[in-house]
Amino acid sequence: MLSALLYILLGVFDAIASVTLVLKLYMLPLWEYRKRILIYAVVIALFSYLMRVVVGMPKLDLPLQYIFMIIFFRFGLGIKTHLAAFSTGAGLTAYINLQLIVFLFANFFGIAQPEVIQDTDGLSIYFIQLFSIVVVFLISFLMSKYNFGFSFIVQPPHDFLRGKSYSSSLNKMLIFGAIISAITISITLYMLYNSIAIGLLSISLLTFGISYFFSEKGDYEDARSAIQAHRGRNKEI
Repeated sequence: MLSALLYILLGVFDAIASVTLVLKLYMLPLWEYRKRILIYAVVIALFSYLMRVVVGMPKLDLPLQYIFMIIFFRFGLGIKTHLAAFSTGAGLTAYINLQLIVFLFANFFGIAQPEVIQDTDGLSIYFIQLFSIVVVFLISFLMSKYNFGFSFIVQPPHDFLRGKSYSSSLNKMLIFGAIISAITISITLYMLYNSIAIGLLSISLLTFGISYFFSEKGDYEDARSAIQAHRGRNKEI
């Protein structure tokens, strides 16, 4: 019973940390959505416990959490679907990278063994999870304090009545980045359950690097559009 409560409690903080990282990575507000995020985190923690411990299908936990996070960003926060998929993919791959780095350090110092990746409880997995959560909150705080992040995703709720061209170069990049993240998260399952931590870290870092590059392009395109709009208004005057 105690292990179940601890698993769910850590799961709640884990879900809050992942959402916080995504929002701060794209300079979106956090506090005003705190109630929705808390409800989402509790639901995800309970779902994760159900899938991993009760049903015994842990391999479906991560991809389904990825899908649920996209749905939460779309309907819970009001972010357009392609932006929700892209930002969620970037944030989750960043979080996976962090957890893998923590695991590799823990493994190097003898705190965790390779097979701990497949565990659902135990001191080693609790240490990795708790340490990762603390680091994510610290990183998110520093990003917020020093205004680090990408700003091309406007604050939700987005206007879904106005048409959006998905054929633009920026939207094509974002959709492509979301697809790459989805593929990486799928590959994660195979590598996790075969304890290929270094290979997974390499692929995950590459995926986050691509997402980071596309995010930089997104900020550039957003700034260029703003300048062009400003010039257009000046010509009219």
